[in-house]
Amino acid sequence: MDKTSERLAHLLQKAQSEYSETHFVVRVPEFLSKKFIGYCSMKEDLELALEYIKILSQHPDKIIKSALTISLISLYAKCFADASKNNYPKLEHEKIFKDYADHYKIHGYLVDLRHQLIAHRGKSENEVGIAYMSIPKDEKEQSQIRFSQLKQTSFSSGDLSKMEVLFEFLIPFIENKIQINGQKIYEAMLDSFSAKQLSQMGINNIK
Repeated sequence: MDKTSERLAHLLQKAQSEYSETHFVVRVPEFLSKKFIGYCSMKEDLELALEYIKILSQHPDKIIKSALTISLISLYAKCFADASKNNYPKLEHEKIFKDYADHYKIHGYLVDLRHQLIAHRGKSENEVGIAYMSIPKDEKEQSQIRFSQLKQTSFSSGDLSKMEVLFEFLIPFIENKIQINGQKIYEAMLDSFSAKQLSQMGINNIK
């Protein structure tokens, strides 16, 4: 069994332990559930990013600050990344921020950071490096080529506040998508499968 299958089995067992005593649990086929799963995952990512903001606002040490900053950028930008190859949804910034210029500004800032600071290496204001030659005045020492860099590893308190407002703005939007797609799944399951078929798809007896 590969790692993906192991983790799917673990999730099914978790669902069984939580609900099977009081409910009949049926796994939704993947072809029906991708949008629902995608939006639920986005919601959890943004909720986790909000927890990162709380910690960053407390001024942790530089290693934790750097790790959480990079993670926050990655989690946010992932919600808007193209996932069409695997048939998962993404958030469409043109529609969401059409009437919200302030939100769109901080959104653009985070997405640019994802491109310039995390996904690609190159010259940008967020990651500036130089090489220089150090020539000793004492001729007995050897000259060396050295490197120095300034990289963004944190956010200002003002930017963190704007991000918090942005994430809290997006979560209800995503929750609405979850509700809509959950209802579609419910109707599709009842339309596509008989009661007998649903009973055969149950995971209550999974080992």
